[in-house]
Amino acid sequence: MTTIAALEALRAMTVLGEISSGAVTRADLDRLGVRDGRLWQKLSAIYFGSTRQRKLQAAARAAGAELSLDAVAVIEKHLRTLLSGGAVTVEELRVELCGLRGTVADIDRAAAARVRDHNRSVQDAAAKAYGKRALRGGKNTDGLGMRTLTLTLPERQIAEIIATLLPTAEQERAADKALTYEQAMGDAAYRHLVSGSPDGSPPPMIPHVVMALPDYAAVLRQEGDETIFALTDGTTITGQELVEQEMSTHGLVGLYSPVTGGINLYRDERCANWKQRMLLAAETILCPAPECTTPATQCQAHHLIAWAEGGETNQANLSMACRVHNARNDDNPHAPPRHGRLERHPGGVVHLPPDGGPPRTNIHPIRQLSALALINA
Repeated sequence: MTTIAALEALRAMTVLGEISSGAVTRADLDRLGVRDGRLWQKLSAIYFGSTRQRKLQAAARAAGAELSLDAVAVIEKHLRTLLSGGAVTVEELRVELCGLRGTVADIDRAAAARVRDHNRSVQDAAAKAYGKRALRGGKNTDGLGMRTLTLTLPERQIAEIIATLLPTAEQERAADKALTYEQAMGDAAYRHLVSGSPDGSPPPMIPHVVMALPDYAAVLRQEGDETIFALTDGTTITGQELVEQEMSTHGLVGLYSPVTGGINLYRDERCANWKQRMLLAAETILCPAPECTTPATQCQAHHLIAWAEGGETNQANLSMACRVHNARNDDNPHAPPRHGRLERHPGGVVHLPPDGGPPRTNIHPIRQLSALALINA
């Protein structure tokens, strides 16, 4: 038997069925050094054990026939967060999630998004979820004398904490170039936790409104920091005038083309670099590299055509990219491909893999809320 054939034989439902039947015991798993033996037993009871929902259980087994054990474990991890009182039961949603396909990372993100969608329909969902907040760890010391804390809070609170720590971390890295991002954030967290934040308040939220470029307007030219549009009636208008009404209600208004992305962003004080970053952040939401979950607010501005290769610092040639994917991008088109490169295509920035395969996109569900996704919907 080849390795591939052996892995194919380890489909989740095959293994869990044999555990349920007694053909494979917990002692067998322990003897073979299976770390997740206890988890496999629990999964076996879920998919093959006694239940009043036998039809739904059988449907879940059929839907998940091609899934790996890791994929099924991820599905059950998210099902444990389903709140009661919603439109679907755990058993019904299990059938739906077992129909997911892709890598384990793809299934992980999609399952989280679907469970969250269902949880939003539950009465008092926010209050019930808030009951899950926790700070865990800090008791066990590893071989290096280090300990780990895990903090679980609503996403808005975590985003506020990261936004509060980032300026301090950037100061730390400016003072010590050898510091990694993670080290600087660790130092910043310690400083804030021990001494408190500078003013004790979270960073303010600034709404960024996405506005699609109207059919009657086309980009005519750029005059300094302002974009001039040609209208179908033969006149011209500035972007500032185009979004003036929106500006009276919202903090930031970004103009986006469904093909080329961000065009301009308007605010009382003009700052080109800041404006470009804000447009790009709303355009991508996350780093556009496949499977990356780094928020755009924690990314760097990336030249799609490298500056050294003549690439310009304009909106069409920029994208947000996390520190890792910015550094790993194949900037030199003449060098042998190693990690692939980011490139702007109609509809957004894609990743061109080093093996010459088709372009790949980051399919994280939250990217459906990006500026380009919204105006192309």
